[in-house]
Amino acid sequence: MRELFVRGISGLFYVGLILGSVYYDRLIFTLVILIFSGLAMVEFQRLVNHKSYMPIALAILLAYNFYQSKINTPELFYPLLSVFMAHVFLIYWLYSNKSISLGYLSRTLLSLFYIGLGCFFIIALAGNVNQYQPQNILLFFVLIWINNSCAYFIGKKLGKNPLFLRVSPKKTWEGFVGGLIFTLITALIFHHFYANQSILYYLIIALITSVLATLGDLIQSLFKRYAKVKDSGSLIPGHGGFFDRMDSAIFVAPWFYLLLNYKEYVS
Repeated sequence: MRELFVRGISGLFYVGLILGSVYYDRLIFTLVILIFSGLAMVEFQRLVNHKSYMPIALAILLAYNFYQSKINTPELFYPLLSVFMAHVFLIYWLYSNKSISLGYLSRTLLSLFYIGLGCFFIIALAGNVNQYQPQNILLFFVLIWINNSCAYFIGKKLGKNPLFLRVSPKKTWEGFVGGLIFTLITALIFHHFYANQSILYYLIIALITSVLATLGDLIQSLFKRYAKVKDSGSLIPGHGGFFDRMDSAIFVAPWFYLLLNYKEYVS
């Protein structure tokens, strides 16, 4: 019970910082995410035994230029392609039974594309200084939080069938399905208040977010197994580190950005 209480308090503080900054000021939100991203980056590099300031420098540089409207959505095609290539490798690694050794180049590229660009696209979801869209950030984080929280509680209460025993023994199919159902319901509620897209559009976003959030969490668990540790850090009581807390968001953000701006890339 005490562990659940501590987890709840620290989780609410984390959520409050993000949502408070979103609706207070665009620049404050950017700074909050950059700070969280920097901490997550340090924890990730500790897991893979790597040290480089390039990924967070890349995120800061892209965030600044995007914020100032010096980079437009179509110009982010190649950063999106880079992060998707990193995701393909990570998914292959997740489902492969082969033991993969990460060399210096692999650790550098994963730091840059998987973490650095993933963190940048969280910031990019809010739009630039001329077109601030806090509802996108709200939808993004709420869907991920609902999915992960419901999957955790339903899996803990009803879970019997392991989802991915080799990587994360505590995750279950019951938890995954429960998280998915509540994520879809949340999307329907969101559509009621922000009906700027069709119900089908919101349901597709919710479905993809739920699947990718789960993959992002599993991939983070894979890195912890690679490093043979339980948590990536200890800065957030009850949750571990910032990489533990942001793993789904970092993985989902580039895909979410593409879903919100797909017309820019197909027109």
